[in-house]
Amino acid sequence: MVALVGVGVVLARPWVDEDALPSFRPAAPPEEVRSISLDFDVVVDDETDWDAVAARLDEVDATTVHLNAGRIEFTAFDWPAYPQYAAEPGTDHLAVAARALHESQDGVARQINLIIDAYTPELIKEDPSLAGIDANGVRSTHVASATQLMRGEVGERIADYAAALGERYDPNAIELTELNLDRFTFGEEDFDLFREMTQEADWPRNEDGTIDTGSPLIGTWRSDVVAGLLSRVRAALDEVREGRGEQIELSADVRVDWTDPAAGRPDSGHDYSTLLEVADRLVVWVYIGPVQRSPDDVESLTAALAEAGYDMSRLTMSVGLWKGRADDPTSIEPGELAGAVRRAATNGITSVNVTPYSMMSAEHWAALAAVWNPPGTS
Repeated sequence: MVALVGVGVVLARPWVDEDALPSFRPAAPPEEVRSISLDFDVVVDDETDWDAVAARLDEVDATTVHLNAGRIEFTAFDWPAYPQYAAEPGTDHLAVAARALHESQDGVARQINLIIDAYTPELIKEDPSLAGIDANGVRSTHVASATQLMRGEVGERIADYAAALGERYDPNAIELTELNLDRFTFGEEDFDLFREMTQEADWPRNEDGTIDTGSPLIGTWRSDVVAGLLSRVRAALDEVREGRGEQIELSADVRVDWTDPAAGRPDSGHDYSTLLEVADRLVVWVYIGPVQRSPDDVESLTAALAEAGYDMSRLTMSVGLWKGRADDPTSIEPGELAGAVRRAATNGITSVNVTPYSMMSAEHWAALAAVWNPPGTS
């Protein structure tokens, strides 16, 4: 494994929030986690009918809700360290959502997880040097460099934001998404970081002299970079609420290799074994639409992960509604959703997520309820 280097933790951080909310954490976690992810646009929309959202969660007997808390450059509340980035100054959208959704109509407590999106398009516009660069010299518009995530300002701010969320809301979990290092890791600073971490003199090369971007060594290094950022976040969370932040779970979203699930996706920095050395949980992107997979393939996925020896209690299968790319508004059919959700809860998986809320139609809700909350179970 590539050695983790330079993961320093700054102890004096602007975390303390005098308006910290009481913990919404249930006294005991549910035996089976049935969760729904709410998009950032839903969370910060003043027109969101939270009673209607709560009713939908009751309809499917959801035990957990994932609230997207935004990015370090676009936040769902007034972050004292960077108030200029608030989506709506003066409004704590996360508190509004958490108060509305933290328990069912019958008074059963729900877990509240908060999602941090690692993209930084606005910061990159302000300072292009923060961006990752691909093997052809193209600069990313959204993804920070590996160096920035591992030991730079972007990674530091992500850790700070996680700590601010942990201090203020005491969520069940902080979940990091869009940590996909599959292309933009070849700038000069990243080259220096690669050489330092791997002790290699150069990038792996093809016979024609070009960088072998698919080299397993690069995948291993990328995974250690992601693990390095997760280490920064973990250390930050451990210090909040006078040390009680150790109880906040740290999760990371990861991609899937459908042909070899146990391998994870090191090309994206998602070597599952490496990340599980730091993260408490991996949220596995079970997005069958874009890759034209069937619900049966979902059970094959969980079987392969179990056979490989993964601790299935530390994996969440996240079923995505997207039929095409993430910017495609079309969704998989309700029957496909139901089938994928049913087959996700196999081979020891006890945590299943459905994402995103904004794409759920009445038919999708009915199909999900038939799986999670069939008649006679409530």
